[in-house]
Amino acid sequence: MAQSYWRDIVARPLKKEKLEECVAERLQYDPTLDELMALALGNTPEAFRASRCVALVYEWERPLFLKYKSRFVTDFAQVVHPGVRRIYARLLQHLLARGEYNPDRESAEHLAEVVCDWSVEPGVKLSTLVWTLSILNDLASQVEWAEAMMWQLVELNDVDRSPGMRALLRRVRQSFKIA
Repeated sequence: MAQSYWRDIVARPLKKEKLEECVAERLQYDPTLDELMALALGNTPEAFRASRCVALVYEWERPLFLKYKSRFVTDFAQVVHPGVRRIYARLLQHLLARGEYNPDRESAEHLAEVVCDWSVEPGVKLSTLVWTLSILNDLASQVEWAEAMMWQLVELNDVDRSPGMRALLRRVRQSFKIA
């Protein structure tokens, strides 16, 4: 019975307050994330809802989330749903920026390759692009090609964007000093 509870939570859309209530209740009952993280790997609305739950755990129960950090980093490269990618990219960027995850050189290169792949997919959302660029910026000290790639990704994604989106990309470029 405990194994299906996360699935029950993500099976249907819930308002933010109700989702938070369900996640808090679940964590009190059984603070494990294996099933939830597995659900986030799909390409369904349930995967997106599962990633929202993972983000809530990160925000509320950081020590619990950090026990699953290696699983999260392994799963990161397998994420296919665009909304899950955005949420997982935000979480990874926070882990890197706060020093909660310090990848070795090989892992840093692998993560950089993953976020570059995500960044060049047709129809990538600007919010995902901003998080992936932030990850590249954080990995630039370990990955020698990351800074040059950031510039290329900004230029590539500047095409066919609205003037407002181009202005946002310009600010991103300036904040990372990749102009």
